This record gives sequence, structure tokens and C-alpha cells, in this order.
Amino acid sequence: MEMKQCAKGGHYYDASIYSECPYCNNEDVNSDMQQEAGATMPLTGSTSSNYNYRDRQEDGRTVAIIKEEIGIDPVVGWLVCVDGSDKGRDYRIHSDNNFIGRSEKMDICIRGDETISRENHAIISFDTRDKVYYFSPGDGRSIVRLNDKALFMTSEIKAYDTIEIGKTKLLFMPLCGERFDWN
Repeated sequence: MEMKQCAKGGHYYDASIYSECPYCNNEDVNSDMQQEAGATMPLTGSTSSNYNYRDRQEDGRTVAIIKEEIGIDPVVGWLVCVDGSDKGRDYRIHSDNNFIGRSEKMDICIRGDETISRENHAIISFDTRDKVYYFSPGDGRSIVRLNDKALFMTSEIKAYDTIEIGKTKLLFMPLCGERFDWN
């Protein structure tokens, strides 16, 4: 599987199956190829401008609870790379679980650090009910660290905590909490 991000709409799609984004250009997609490949596509007749929440719900994708409640999946915080190959880059955190790895399929994709597993090296989560952030090790080979200490179980995180995954060091910056949330 070769995941590619669409320049027009920001969608991710399998470039080994489609030559261009099937979400933005779905009128040209052969439905037999779609069915054979098992790909998830927008409903026939949808375009990027009207491919909405209901379409995603009907095509079988899992949505975050907050998205179910308010219709959007807004940013709730950021990780900012302060040391490593992506120094200066920020990564958006959304509600519920955000899986971290090198793969484009991950919610947070950290490219350029071969010491990070492709998939599920770690997880950062925001609990919308309790307004608390958590960091958890995933299935990665190397140990993850929170504030320079090895982490082997889920731990609550706070503003300005540092997270180390592979050779990458990230600074945690929350948006939602006691003073602000999207509800």
C-alpha cells in the first residue's frame, strides 16, 4: 500500500490503486477496481465540496465522539518537534486516540526518523469528557520517554511536557481543557 496525500483536498489515498485522489476525482474511478481493491470511497456523485459527515458515516469510517456530537473533529492541541529531523514542525492532536508512527496512515506521521516504528509506536489521547490528555507507549521497538523518563504505561500529560519517540523530541501544547473546549 502506497499512501499519498492529495494536494487539492488533503485526503489520503492508496496511490498503488488510484492515479489521482478518488475523493476529489471520483467520477473517473472504476467502481469494479474500487470493489476489487476493497477501497473506501465517497458515495457516487459526491465531490470534495459536498462530501460531508453523512457520506463518511455511510462509507464505514469510524468517527471521533466529538465529531459525532458537534459535526467536526477540531484540533485539541499540538505536538511540536523541538529536536530531531522535523525540528520546528507541529502535529495536530484531535480528540480521542491519535496513533503516532512514520506511516502516512498514522494520525501523527513523523517522517525522517527511522528509529520510530511505522505504525502505532505511541498514542496521544484527549478525553473530551474529563478534559485530560494521556500519552501511552504503543507497539514500537524503542522505549518512549515522558519528561526524560522511560514510559511503560499510560500517563497523564500536561502543558510543556516533553515526549521522546525514537530520536525525536516533542513538546506538548494543549488547547482544550478547563478554560476552553469545543462544546
